[in-house]
Amino acid sequence: MIEKFNVFIKAGRYLLPALFIVVISQISQAQSPQELAKNLPAKKFEYPWDVKVFDLQVSSNGVKYRLYVRPPIEPPQEGQKSSTFYFLDPLALFTPAAAMSYNYEYFNYIPSAYFIGIGYQDEADGNWREANRTRDYTPTSFTPPEDHFLRANPVDYENSGGADAFLDVVQNEVIPFIEAKYDVDRQDRVLIGKSMSGLAAAYALMTRPAMFKRYLIISPSIWWDDFLYPRMDRAIMKTEQATKETEYPFETRAYFAVGDSEERMSLVTDVYVLFNALQRRFNPNLKVNLEVLPQELHEGIFPNAFMRGIVGVYADEEGRRSSASKLTWD
Repeated sequence: MIEKFNVFIKAGRYLLPALFIVVISQISQAQSPQELAKNLPAKKFEYPWDVKVFDLQVSSNGVKYRLYVRPPIEPPQEGQKSSTFYFLDPLALFTPAAAMSYNYEYFNYIPSAYFIGIGYQDEADGNWREANRTRDYTPTSFTPPEDHFLRANPVDYENSGGADAFLDVVQNEVIPFIEAKYDVDRQDRVLIGKSMSGLAAAYALMTRPAMFKRYLIISPSIWWDDFLYPRMDRAIMKTEQATKETEYPFETRAYFAVGDSEERMSLVTDVYVLFNALQRRFNPNLKVNLEVLPQELHEGIFPNAFMRGIVGVYADEEGRRSSASKLTWD
């Protein structure tokens, strides 16, 4: 035993100096922050959550769509299936929404859900093309007169009026693809849109009563075709009048939000007019709520409105954790 101990001591005499040399060498090789800034290569950012990307075949309206799918954070409750949240304008709305609402899903304020962004293959570089929004999100074709504010940006109105064709794609191609791919609740679909895509969401609410169960319609561009026309002559209000007898096969909840600083385009008034028209239908299955959010501009309203809206459309539902939402759906 003593001999083994002596061998260990002798070995240590050689190992310790070598270890000391290695440590000193590593310290001497450490770079200063300034040196690191010059020499350390950047890595490509990877989104913290698993997002699948599906490039669909050419659709019935001739467009190549791209779907972004973030699977649920939490499995559905026993005996239930995950819901589906469909986002228009995905480059602007899908990514922040999927990140912001993490705790809402984790703590059961909202259900287990697939987040689905309906995007475009020609926006794979991360830059949206206004022509896609104008074509897909507007219900009527519009060419502004010479002195109109849109004339300076033809991409904002050319090829407009494709909302019906786009919603056909959503109904007949996108939703069937998702529901064939994933085992989801085919009744609990949510549609989310803001600005021009909010216009499309409002149009879908009135013209496709069985396609979605819940809506987040944020600062919708009700001015479309056109801001200078009398309010009731615009496309969306004509649609409201034409569909006022529409029957909803199940309870449908629509959350509207607008910032109180958006009246520069009469948007607050516009949303009130549409909301009141829908409310006066007194349809037992159509439930609407409106929030005018203080100190919110059009450009920055989405985070606040989405967080309030997504928990709001699930407020008071059996099995959900009680939230701070004061929305009621009586």
